[in-house]
Amino acid sequence: MQKPTLEALTAKGKPSGTTPLANLELLRKFLGTLPFEYIITSGYRTPGHNSSIGGSSTSQHMTGLAVDLVPHRMTNRELATWLWIHKRRYPELDQVIWYQNKGHVHIGICPKRASGCMTNAPRAQFLVSTGSSYPSWQPSEAEIQSVARRFPQGKPLPWGWILGTG
Repeated sequence: MQKPTLEALTAKGKPSGTTPLANLELLRKFLGTLPFEYIITSGYRTPGHNSSIGGSSTSQHMTGLAVDLVPHRMTNRELATWLWIHKRRYPELDQVIWYQNKGHVHIGICPKRASGCMTNAPRAQFLVSTGSSYPSWQPSEAEIQSVARRFPQGKPLPWGWILGTG
């Protein structure tokens, strides 16, 4: 998977200053390590744009350290489960929020050398949006096994192989 372009990460506003640009490069590097296909629906947001869409006043989108994406050929929950399984590979994960009522997964990071993290270290939070709240979440053992089998390296296996027919 290639790293996304800066244009894809800044579609919701052009960053000013060196900090968001440096953070966006860290975010691009992180996204380039994900071994599956996705579409970015939101990356960097100006404070004005973030406010106009009802974003959190502490959103990591405004620092260039968060992205909303839609996974290809997997559900939001499966992507969150895959990240849960591989969280040791991604120590910079700050927040993973999978939405039940929206078509994306929010991924926030707090890598070394980043500026503007909510805390001094990644929080490693896995949350689910119920529409009105964001409770902590972790996948069940059955979900972990299913996702590990279907997406061993992030890429879906051919259906014939999954069904044992090919």
